[in-house]
Amino acid sequence: MLVNASPVIFSALVASGVGYTIGFPVSRYFDSNIQMRLLIAPAIGLGLFGAPGASVFHLLPLTPINLLMIILVFSAVAHWLSRGAISPLLRSPVSPGFSWLAVAFLVCLLPAFAIIPQHYGESAGVGAPIWDHVKIAIVNEIAQNGLPPKNPFYSDVGSANTLIYYYVWHFIAACTSVITGASGWEADIALTGVTALSSTFVIAWLTVARSRNANAAWWVLPLLLSTSLRPIAQFASGNLLDNWMTQEHLTTWFFKAAWAPQHLFSGTVALIAIMAYVRIIYYNTRSLNLPILMGAMLSSAYGSSTWAGGFSLLFILPVLGALSISHILQKKRLLEIAISISAIVTIFSLCAGVLLYEQSVLLQYRKAVDFWVFPVFTSHYWFIDVTGFWTFLFFLEFGILYTSFLIWCLARPFDDSVRYKFIDRTIAIAILSPMLCAQFLHSILDYNDLGWHVITPSIMLMIVMTASLLSLHVGKSTRIGRLTTITAIMLMAPSVLAGIQRAYSYTFQFRVQGYETEEGTAFRASPEMWEAVRRVTPSNEAVANNPLDLAGLTSMPGNISWAVLSRRRNCATELKLLRAYAAQLTPEQAAYVYNFFKEVFDGRVSEERLRLMREKYLCKTLVVTSRDGLWGNQLLESNSVFQLVSEKIGKWRIYR
Repeated sequence: MLVNASPVIFSALVASGVGYTIGFPVSRYFDSNIQMRLLIAPAIGLGLFGAPGASVFHLLPLTPINLLMIILVFSAVAHWLSRGAISPLLRSPVSPGFSWLAVAFLVCLLPAFAIIPQHYGESAGVGAPIWDHVKIAIVNEIAQNGLPPKNPFYSDVGSANTLIYYYVWHFIAACTSVITGASGWEADIALTGVTALSSTFVIAWLTVARSRNANAAWWVLPLLLSTSLRPIAQFASGNLLDNWMTQEHLTTWFFKAAWAPQHLFSGTVALIAIMAYVRIIYYNTRSLNLPILMGAMLSSAYGSSTWAGGFSLLFILPVLGALSISHILQKKRLLEIAISISAIVTIFSLCAGVLLYEQSVLLQYRKAVDFWVFPVFTSHYWFIDVTGFWTFLFFLEFGILYTSFLIWCLARPFDDSVRYKFIDRTIAIAILSPMLCAQFLHSILDYNDLGWHVITPSIMLMIVMTASLLSLHVGKSTRIGRLTTITAIMLMAPSVLAGIQRAYSYTFQFRVQGYETEEGTAFRASPEMWEAVRRVTPSNEAVANNPLDLAGLTSMPGNISWAVLSRRRNCATELKLLRAYAAQLTPEQAAYVYNFFKEVFDGRVSEERLRLMREKYLCKTLVVTSRDGLWGNQLLESNSVFQLVSEKIGKWRIYR
């Protein structure tokens, strides 16, 4: 079997249990309604466990006993921080019912299903999002070898080979793997589902609390599936849209949930931290308990995504702080706020310091971020792009969400209470600030990951305000009501239908329409090969395997079999992964390494090249399949570097 259901379910229960054990006590700071606290507790708890736990396990072995002990300690600290009288940020009069919870659970299964293997006859396939889940290799690396993680994508005798990546989400998945015995792939599937559900719960909490309408939560669910109108516009315009618009694009909630749940988790925790910040700067709180919690959550948001929980908050929090100065001075709370912010920074530094240090190594080798004006049109006139970014691109990419946000700005205030005025202003800033970041900054390691993921809080909050707007104004005879109703009729159906089509292509299409291929059959049979590899290869050693083995299974060519099944490091992988994770290599050096291994597995091999693989790139094990050009090469049978140790006749051979 490629994956088993029981470890996935058990891992999801463990992740949820950790979230509730740590998060439920301190959820008192955010809402007084116990049903609403149950919604937000998992995100809070996993946020409080993530980066602080990773920092602790830089000092302790990652074992089940140590994990359970640390979880109990964190839970005790959470109970201590929640003692005493607390005035929560919100007092929700209503909450979503059980039927909503059941449907939300089913909707949030879709991102997890997108990375579950699909069988068709004797063949197996995987949805397109599996490409971004090659980071399952990180989960296995942490689970087996602890922290700090070594780089599972590349090894070199001349470097420390420490992984330079925001890995807190993968650390949490590794913890569930250690406790349950699940593989990295199974733990990844489980935490992907838990992340989607906890994100949905936080969005629903803010929606219902803001609208004070339990039915608003129902609007959230179809909006989660809403996606870009670009495919529809391309179909309607023929080649016209492609001729005058660039291919740069942004991503929606479902895309993030299926492809990159670490960024969605980061954005979810960031939203909780933003609400904590509102509570700290606008309402009397002489205790340092909430600043301590906020600092810990900020560290997990950053440690899971430099973009969604790093750059986005670097834009959001200073603006919120600057706009609150007059209020703080009027209430004579300057010293109190200064002490609180100092506590936030101190706790963040303690919890994320080791992660900051590990990632800062990247700056010694390469530039990660650069300035630009987000290219919208092929004309390349910056002033047209600046205007088109706000008037055209966001409408095309986010359809009903962006349009409804603009209507919401016109419709404010829903009420005149001071409490909601501050929250509304916070939401507007938290939507617009990351968008501004995406417009003028981009990441240059590989793709524009910054642009895709820095707006994660913006997308979640646009869903909040769209669902609130629809629940309060659809069908009303007012000006805003008519405008909202027209928007829902015109944009809801195409946005959601496009999202449903995408979800189908990710989760069910191969199972329904697939066809048996040689690669699919080999993939389904590959667990036997990797089990043989693990028998002869310790977990702290790397294997050499064709970087393009089974390349046709994924949307971009790469060795997905190694990434999700081997549970072993690879000494050199596909080019895009080398560029993203081998920080010490320049793009030219990464291309050289990739071409070297590609040529070897194509059959252009010598004893000198074999020795270079073993001694320079630390390839202790060599895995060759019948699909490789290296298969049957006589040099493999008579050389002084690698000797045959295991094989399945006609299928694969393992050398050491």
